[in-house]
Amino acid sequence: MSEEELEILAKVDACLGRWRSPRAERSPFFIGIGGGSASGKTTLAQQMADLLAPLRVVVIHQDRFFKPNEEKPRYFSKIHRQERPDYNRPDSFRVEEMVVFCRETKEADIVILEGILTLHFAELRDLMDLKVFVHADADERIIRRIRRNLSRSSFDDIVHYYLESVRYRHREFCEPTRSFSDVVMEGGMASDEERVRIVQEICRRVKGLFKTNR
Repeated sequence: MSEEELEILAKVDACLGRWRSPRAERSPFFIGIGGGSASGKTTLAQQMADLLAPLRVVVIHQDRFFKPNEEKPRYFSKIHRQERPDYNRPDSFRVEEMVVFCRETKEADIVILEGILTLHFAELRDLMDLKVFVHADADERIIRRIRRNLSRSSFDDIVHYYLESVRYRHREFCEPTRSFSDVVMEGGMASDEERVRIVQEICRRVKGLFKTNR
């Protein structure tokens, strides 16, 4: 393994060690996965869930806690000449409900929460045993957004929203959460082979953690 991979695994081991420490009440091992829109968070969460089988894994998508459009914060679109709902701010989410839901998810060995602002909220970070930030360059992220969203939106709408909102909110709210992560995973296409290898090893170590605690 490369030095970078060994460094990531050392940080993971430190997180596992903290979870092993004596607790009055043993809670699920909680993994938070943050990162930019279309960086590969959902893919990583599903990969980990598959690799962690047969442990009981619950994957929670932060998107389920979006406020209704009429309650979301707004931004003014110069292209459309009107205010439109903004999906990329901390106040776009029903935060209290999200925290309570995550805290009360007990019927699992492992809980994985993924979303653009998963690492933004201190109340969520306090629940997490391992915090992961998925990084991908902006050009890859916009291409992935276009491919993903074309089935429900026009090309122009996808690009306009990215240019007017997503890229600015990413810099303002998402990218700073990288500093809260325990490890940074590369989500770019060029790092596919390395990412698979490191994710497999992380999951192997997490499964070993449960063998020693049962």
